[in-house]
Amino acid sequence: MISLLRLKVDYKRLAQLSAGAALFLGLLTGCPEDHGDPNLRPPAGVPLPPNAVTDRVLTTAAQDLGVPQDSLGFLRVNEETWTDGCLGIGSTDEICLQALVEGWQIEVVHNNQSWFYRTNATGDDVRQSYLENNLPPSLGDSVLTAAATDSGIPEEQLEIIRAEPRDWNGCLGLEKPGEACTQVVIFGWRVMVISENRLMVYHTDMIGYQIRLNAQDSSPQD
Repeated sequence: MISLLRLKVDYKRLAQLSAGAALFLGLLTGCPEDHGDPNLRPPAGVPLPPNAVTDRVLTTAAQDLGVPQDSLGFLRVNEETWTDGCLGIGSTDEICLQALVEGWQIEVVHNNQSWFYRTNATGDDVRQSYLENNLPPSLGDSVLTAAATDSGIPEEQLEIIRAEPRDWNGCLGLEKPGEACTQVVIFGWRVMVISENRLMVYHTDMIGYQIRLNAQDSSPQD
């Protein structure tokens, strides 16, 4: 069952509610995981960074990967608030400004592969993320809130242990009996949450407007 808390967002992100509907109406069509087209872009209606930011990310990625910039596209895009001046991914010997930094996370795609980049608000600072889990922090918070509501377990006792980018249909791959699912591609995530004695698996869209519990892959409630 989808909790009403799935729709809870902070005021800064209220404008993104319309993006959830656009995930159904303005999505790119095609086969899941077919990311070879350099012209791929996020769905219409999803908040996008300024062109200067995306241009800087694609330029940096082209240099990092040694490929032409025009062969790159981008998909999952999230507006984020990073925890420090190193965008939350500083090295162990790096001194990072201890201040909140507004910015973006952008997934760059090339030949069915993808890489995640973090930026500040202007794109003056661009860093490739080498984290194993690149679930956007804002989306992770929404998933933990949903899991706490579904399980009755406090959020501080829950942990996201794995998150994978996935491409879903209009029902996030979790069709209910009699439910009509639009055959469009929704770029989202499959997220695994654990407590001391329970596993919960969630399917989400790109920004957290839709979050559905995959009961079949989750462990039964004690």
